[in-house]
Amino acid sequence: MERTRGHRRRKLSVAAGVGVGGGEDRLSALPDDVLLHILLKLRDGPVAARTSVLARRWRRVWALLPELHFPVGTDPDRIRAALTAHDALALHHLFVAGIEVTPEIAAAWLPLAARGLSGVLHFKNTGAMNEAPAGERGTLKLPCFEKATKVVLDLHSIGLTLPPSGVFTRLTDLELVRIQLHGPCSLSDVVSSSRCPSLRRLSVCSVRGLDNFTIQSESLVQLELRNLHTLQQLNIVALSLQKLKVFLCFTDPLNQAQPVANISAPQLVTLDWRGAYDPSSVLFGEMPNLQQLTTNPLCVYGGDTVSARNHHSLMLSQHFHHISKLILILFYLQVHGNERFLMEEMTKLPNITILGLVVLACGHSFGASSFHVLKMSSGIRELTLQLVTRRDSKVTLYLV
Repeated sequence: MERTRGHRRRKLSVAAGVGVGGGEDRLSALPDDVLLHILLKLRDGPVAARTSVLARRWRRVWALLPELHFPVGTDPDRIRAALTAHDALALHHLFVAGIEVTPEIAAAWLPLAARGLSGVLHFKNTGAMNEAPAGERGTLKLPCFEKATKVVLDLHSIGLTLPPSGVFTRLTDLELVRIQLHGPCSLSDVVSSSRCPSLRRLSVCSVRGLDNFTIQSESLVQLELRNLHTLQQLNIVALSLQKLKVFLCFTDPLNQAQPVANISAPQLVTLDWRGAYDPSSVLFGEMPNLQQLTTNPLCVYGGDTVSARNHHSLMLSQHFHHISKLILILFYLQVHGNERFLMEEMTKLPNITILGLVVLACGHSFGASSFHVLKMSSGIRELTLQLVTRRDSKVTLYLV
């Protein structure tokens, strides 16, 4: 412990330009912007704040730092004290990392961050193995970040209640990861144009408590939804949306009596829909600008159940007639002897000029399946072939 404290004292002394054994303080005569550059190299909010004890010249320099980083293990009281003393007009990036943080701990500093932050908040909470499921360790009330431009919340084992009022006036980017949402305010209300008028990029990953999601946005450009297994209904009205990715969402949309997805995005350019598809349950509006489509992986071998899944993916690729680039993922399941070659059921592809072929061969020979796809793509002018091995290493070949 004493050795660690000595190391920290030397670190602070070097930052101030003072030798461990004393000497002339030459760095204190430098301009503020140079001193701030030195403190930024520390990448540690508490250490930067402690430079205020070195000399009178350093007392308020740290409070002008545009970035504050609080690593794992930082006392929440120190975070609160630092945010209280900091010049709010200068704080453009706040990063806080913790392990098994409780809602009470986060609530000690989060409202201060909401009032002062004028840039990016990144709050990442991690936990130990075999811990309780997300949402069972309490619920955090999220304040409204009126001046923040980007908010990233990875809460892991904390539930989240969204603010029922307030406008995220300057927010352009929002990422929600591993969160259990609680009412009464819904995510649909928060991210729509009335409360997020500047939102351009939204990513929602592994979020529970989101059964129905409706977003109406005039500013949204990119939307990514991943691992939303409890999602039952999705409605999107986004006039400026250009990129949409939906990956492993919906419990079982093909058995629903009513549409589970209704997408209105006339400016959409890229669509990545890696999930079940049926034209009676997944409705796409007119997308005259769509250029690139990625579908659910196609299994090369399998029985009737797998064949039905392939059929729905092929229906999606045939739904859009004027796309220029199609990305197909060929996946080899383990063959037990009674599976059939399913590529022969693929009889038609859109009239494309660029084909991206991703092959997860898992030790199998993939020549026959790849050739079957290529012989139906006589109009392509560019081919990308990506081979994914068992260790997830990728080999990519570009053929023009």
